[in-house]
Amino acid sequence: MKTRHRKQKQEGKVQLGLRFDDGPLVRFEADILAAEDFAPLYRSRPLSPERELMVAVLEGALADYQRCCSARDKKGMKQFASAKAWILESDSEWIFSFINCCEALGIEPGYLRRGLVRWQRTKLRRIEAASVARRQQAPKRLFRAAA
Repeated sequence: MKTRHRKQKQEGKVQLGLRFDDGPLVRFEADILAAEDFAPLYRSRPLSPERELMVAVLEGALADYQRCCSARDKKGMKQFASAKAWILESDSEWIFSFINCCEALGIEPGYLRRGLVRWQRTKLRRIEAASVARRQQAPKRLFRAAA
């Protein structure tokens, strides 16, 4: 849709009018930017050192969250708990809080949180399904060799 502002002079007064070209009043077109197109564009802009640090902090927490989600050892469970607590923290007074890091990088914190929770649920369901499938397999019979 193209709109053009034009000045109309009527009896010495200047008025703004809108002229609509042929076509529907509002056109909706998908504005799709694929991830592979977005990353080079976003990464090509230099970040300030503070924002680079925020990216590193956020990437580290997300990596710990995803890598240690199903950990069974103490170290892994501690890393997951720490990352989860940081991500779910609602306090934004600390400059490197999850909320401040996301907002400084143009990421909606709530959207990212919901995505991580959904990802975790899916991963835990898959682990549980695999565990149930393993338990349901018929046990292998052991035969004694004839002496």
